[in-house]
This record gives sequence, C-alpha cells and structure tokens, in this order.
Amino acid sequence: MKLRSITLTTGIFPPDIGGPASFISIFANELSKRGIDVTVITLSDDSHDDSHLPYKVIRINRKTKKPFRDIIVIKEIIKAATKSDLIFSNTLAFESAIAAKLSKKPFIQKIVGDIAWERANTSGRFKGNLEEYQKAHLDITSQLTNFYRNFAVKTSDLIITPSYYLKNIINMWDYPHEKVAVIYNAVEFEEADAKIPKEKFRILSVARLIPHKGIEAILRCLTKLDFEFEYVIIGDGPLKSELELLSHTLRVNTKFLGNISKKDVATWLANSDLFILNSSYEGLPHIVLEAMENGCPVIASNVGGTPEVLKDFVNGLLYEHNNIDELFDKINIIKNDEVLREKLVLNGKKFTEQFADVHEMVSAYMKIFQRIING
Repeated sequence: MKLRSITLTTGIFPPDIGGPASFISIFANELSKRGIDVTVITLSDDSHDDSHLPYKVIRINRKTKKPFRDIIVIKEIIKAATKSDLIFSNTLAFESAIAAKLSKKPFIQKIVGDIAWERANTSGRFKGNLEEYQKAHLDITSQLTNFYRNFAVKTSDLIITPSYYLKNIINMWDYPHEKVAVIYNAVEFEEADAKIPKEKFRILSVARLIPHKGIEAILRCLTKLDFEFEYVIIGDGPLKSELELLSHTLRVNTKFLGNISKKDVATWLANSDLFILNSSYEGLPHIVLEAMENGCPVIASNVGGTPEVLKDFVNGLLYEHNNIDELFDKINIIKNDEVLREKLVLNGKKFTEQFADVHEMVSAYMKIFQRIING
C-alpha cells in the first residue's frame, strides 16, 4: 500500500520559533508536493489564517486547561486519523499514542528531547542535565511524567531521532535498539533581505526563554567584557520578564525582540558578529546551522547533539555549559582573531550544504513510513 494520507502532530508550529515548528512546516510542505494529503494538529497561543498552506492545520488553544486540552487534542487526532494511513508525532506524543491505540493506526514518533526532564527542569524540580536525570532518584511527579513519556515510547511502532546522542538516550528507556532510526534534520535556509545598522559588536541568541537555554549565564558573562557591544535576544517564553529585569540590573545592553519571522531571524544572523547558544541540552540545534549558513560565527555549549554539527575550532567554538569564564575567553577569541573568525564562517557555510537537501531527508522518512504501513 502506498502512503496517501498522514496526520502530523506537534506542540509548536509557525509563527512559533523552534526546531519542531520549523521541521513540521518543511515536512508537511514537502509531503504535500508528493501528493500526500496532510493534516497538521498543533497547539497555538492565537488563531492564525493557514488557508494559504497546501495542507490542513488544526490549531488547539494552548491555554486551555488540562485535562480538557488533552481530550480535545486526542479527539482531533482520532478524527484526522480515520482518514489517514499513519500518525506521525513530533511532540504531543502521549495524546498521539492514545489516539493511535483508539483509531488502530500505525504510530511513528520523532523524539527531539526528553519531555519528562524538560518539565522537571523548567519547574525547578530537577536541576541536573538530561543524562543525570536518566539515573537520578526522582520525586513522584517526575516518576509520573516518566510514565507518561514511556507510554508513548512503548506504543510507538518505530522512533526516529535527529541525532545519535538522542538514540543513545532512548536506549536507556527499555525500547528496542533496532526500532530507533537516526535521520538528520534538513533545514530550509532563509536568505537575509536587509541590512541592520550597528555601531557596536553585536552578539545574538535565538531561543525559547526557558531555564535550560541558559540565557541568564550569558548575561552574567557579558558583564565581564571590556569592549562595547549589544546583545540581541530573539524568542519568548516564561522567563522573559525575569531576564529583562536581570539585564537591566546587570546593565547589559540588551534588546528583546520576542518571536519574529524566520526571514527576520536570518537577517539578524547575517547582521551579527557572534551567535551564542548556552543550552544544557540540544537534540540537534537547527539554529546553529542557520547561524552558520548566514555567516555568523557560533559559540555553543558542548552538549547533546550539538557536537555532531559543530566541531571546535573548525566551524565554531565549543565550551562547557554555563562555564562563564570559558565562554568569556571564547567570545574574546572571536572578537580578536579575524583569521580564525573567517575560517569558522567559511567552514560553517560548507558544512551546512549537507543539511540543505530536504528532498533526501523526506525520502528517508518515506521509506520508513512505507515499511510500517505495509507491515
């Protein structure tokens, strides 16, 4: 049987910023080009006109209280799945797993992180990193979230990850090694379309403003710099007000732009002198590839799948997460070593070429989809 129709589920979707939002948008568009009927089910803060898209988008208000929101999501997935050959989850995995069981449809999940750890970390229940979480003695709330995560994992007919790092994490969850496939994400790069005047060295971060993105440590590091600069933060999240207050208290020259379009992100990257990513975890960071493509030197924390795309002193600089002294040293290297900076930019652009083939990536997914629906 040939795949004719698919239901895609995701917790974020454009205009939201983030890897899952970017991926599903690209993926749904490419599947539609291949004549596949696509329905995207997503959470959203606001209503949007999606009529221009070549596929159907069902948005469910993110602010609806649980468990009512979960029930709505499950009902919408089941409704879409009745006309689909397959459910593919790129988050909203628990809801998708239940809907797959009830609709008796094949279920493939893409895992880009550990939702149990992310929730424990964001709430402050667990301060350690992703690897430490897998071995820790957890509170009852975290144990319940692990159950929620593991239910979706064990229900999956197959799991896809965007990095070998994440495959190794999933192997700790008692899921068959042979049922985990690694497919690197392709990225549709936007071209910068304007000049953004600057009078000072411009440092940029693009991130959801949540604890594990490490913006606070970047702000504290920047207070040590002895040259004039401006720090631009693109993204939104629950820590925005707290970070705005901290930047004011620390007297760091900071601009908070909130969520902006992908083209605008590319424009800011192309008009910045340095991009910093200080996450304590990344599956495979799209934004690092986007920075490379737009000629912006990258400094990133050496965590998760990041070192699978960024090689120290080859196409960027790596440092220990939250190590302010090391980050300070690396910033000064970028600022003062023009030869190295040009080398990193050149190598970065060369490296992104292998991630620009969306057609090849989708073909790899299609092979897996066809295998699953045909048993």
